[in-house]
Amino acid sequence: MLRRKLWLCAIAILMAGCGTSVHSHKPTGWVRSDLKPVSQPQLAGDRLVLYVAANGGLQVVALDPQTGRTLWHETASPGRVTPGVAPSLGVAGSIVTFLRPVDNHTGSSQVVGVDAATGRQVWRSPTGLFTDWPESCPDDTRAICTTGSLRGAAQLVVRRIQASDGGPLEAVVIPQSAGGRTLAFGLLDPGIRKPEKLVAVNDGSVAWTRLLASVFPPAGMSTNYGWDLDRVPAVGLFVGSVGPKPVSMTSTSAIVSLSQNMTAGFRISDGTAVWRDAGSLYACGQPLPCPGTLGVGNRPPTTGLRLRATGTITTILPPSTPILSPGADVRVEGFDLATGKTLWSYDAGPDRSLLYQTPPLLGPYVVALPSPSGATVALNLATGTLTLVRAGAVAWCQSLVTFKTQVGWPGLTGKIQYVHLGQQATQPCRVSGAPVAIHTTVPGFVGPVIDGLTVLSEQHKVVAAPAS
Repeated sequence: MLRRKLWLCAIAILMAGCGTSVHSHKPTGWVRSDLKPVSQPQLAGDRLVLYVAANGGLQVVALDPQTGRTLWHETASPGRVTPGVAPSLGVAGSIVTFLRPVDNHTGSSQVVGVDAATGRQVWRSPTGLFTDWPESCPDDTRAICTTGSLRGAAQLVVRRIQASDGGPLEAVVIPQSAGGRTLAFGLLDPGIRKPEKLVAVNDGSVAWTRLLASVFPPAGMSTNYGWDLDRVPAVGLFVGSVGPKPVSMTSTSAIVSLSQNMTAGFRISDGTAVWRDAGSLYACGQPLPCPGTLGVGNRPPTTGLRLRATGTITTILPPSTPILSPGADVRVEGFDLATGKTLWSYDAGPDRSLLYQTPPLLGPYVVALPSPSGATVALNLATGTLTLVRAGAVAWCQSLVTFKTQVGWPGLTGKIQYVHLGQQATQPCRVSGAPVAIHTTVPGFVGPVIDGLTVLSEQHKVVAAPAS
């Protein structure tokens, strides 16, 4: 499951699992080139559900996994979710939850629970300004978690909803907050600036409130410039990064100093910083698949990954390939989540794509990267071990997806914009990144597997192919 992430491409935007079943037949697969997917498919009961761009906005579509036929579709909304946070569906059993629009002018919406088999609405919440996509709660897959405000109240409420009938299970009010958002499970940005704050909730109440600068001391750091944070109960810490203030920013471009990043680990219990690592950027989920996170549910990583880079990178509107400054260098590091200690390191040189998209995937936690000799190596992100890869080897590449909505968002420069980031598209490629036109089988780590088929969203179509 893809988790909320926001960093480099989102700055440009803001300026303006596996399950199988046994069948006697041999699956042949299908292609839906008429759909414009903006998320990867998910399993909801025995249906595939995903977001697509349609009619100038967002829709939820349910597909028959054997044929790809559309079973139902519903209009959806981004609510008041930050445009740099990719859309996700809240799935609990056969119930799929999402935001349905009420007023696109204000961004007001309702959380709805829909029977994935029939498309019938089972329940709906009161109208509100929701600032997070509804998702299955990490600690209870029968519940849906989201945040927002109801009936125009100028306060953030963290909500836990019973997926089966929409009944309220828990509501934690964050006082004097407006426009806040979830940064990791149980950790929130309450929308308070000057000074910026972090708030943690636990067992139905506010556990602690701290200044963001007490965890990330460098001047100018803010979730407004991005964040990538995980709750890791095994070590009792929140671990991750928030964005540094750009060196310069206009309505069309931003320049970010890569050495100004910081990764930190701070206690879930009281927010105290346990360790800090200056000059590095947390990379779990975006752009790298951290060990332990793949599969069903929103799992925390078992090993941390970060990027240590020098130089600057420039992003340009509309989102395009960022420009890395001459002489810049990017290093991948595996580290101990409890201590921040580096476990292994690999110098990828001036590989700018590492800063904003996942490298070609060769396995669940194995990526293809360039080597100083010009060859390609397979880096095991769990162990740091390297092996040479033949030039013609097939991998799985990801690429940026954006979509337009009918809900406007005031960007960092004040300009209203209607473009949001989608989840990354996935397609077969060579380890060099060159596309592969035809693929007859797809490995199970690429997408959900059902009835012997692996299903994935490519840049302009949804594909199901026999699982390998």
